Amino acid sequence: MADDSHAAARPKPPRDQARCTRRKFLAASALAAGGAVFYGRWDAEHLETNETALPPDVLPGMEGVRILHFSDLHQHEELLAELVRRAPALRPDLIVFTGDFITDTMRLSRTRTFIEQLRELVRLAPVYAILGNHDMSKLDSVARIYQTAGVTLLRNEKVDWAAPSGRTLRIIGLGDWTEGDERPDLCMQPRDAGERPPILLLSHNPESRHVLKNFAWDLMLAGHTHGGQIGNPFTGKCISFRSDMAGGLYQEDGRHVFVTRGVGSIGNMRFFCPPEINLITCSAAPSL
Repeated sequence: MADDSHAAARPKPPRDQARCTRRKFLAASALAAGGAVFYGRWDAEHLETNETALPPDVLPGMEGVRILHFSDLHQHEELLAELVRRAPALRPDLIVFTGDFITDTMRLSRTRTFIEQLRELVRLAPVYAILGNHDMSKLDSVARIYQTAGVTLLRNEKVDWAAPSGRTLRIIGLGDWTEGDERPDLCMQPRDAGERPPILLLSHNPESRHVLKNFAWDLMLAGHTHGGQIGNPFTGKCISFRSDMAGGLYQEDGRHVFVTRGVGSIGNMRFFCPPEINLITCSAAPSL
């Protein structure tokens, strides 16, 4: 029979010591959680301005055109004000907003302030917007804000825009793919339709590209992912489960897609994935 005398004699930690250890663990956990929340909210408030130069062949004939692209505002009034403050220095020829002006679980208020801020952008350059999945819940209110501010809302519509050079850029704005409001048949032509101007496609969700393979477009601008709101602190790469195109410029099937991390956020927290506005410049072809 085994001798249990040593096990029985082993002293147990005092109850007060065990309680103290638990309290220290809980206190450390609370401090760590509080620190994470503080950093997440801090990161979500620090808007970046990032510039991307397109390869020369993406939008032929649009050399030198400067496109200010933003998305996913989610009613963040302070960051919209900061965007408006920075915009004049970026000298945009064209401004596009790719959806989710609101958050569907939030009350839409202070619309006068939003209208005044959007009007400042309209004074700089033509502004075109599309709807995101959140916008569909208050579609009439969002459309009224855009109309009052002078923003052109494109919902399965197209418009031909004259660049400073006089060349034509076709801008197509689709309804939201997630909510089933996307109708490319109303505003797009087949990919092999023949001669056409370069096409800038606005679609809130980059995943919509999978159902647009047979339609003509050259560059898609999208948002929706928020960059996952989480990034890898070592590589700077966005981490998103919504799309394999989380943020940045991508090339696929001979065409390009640019996805912005967006301005606002859900939960007002981001981690190593700050909000951004993007200046996209159409590069000139190299001289021979």
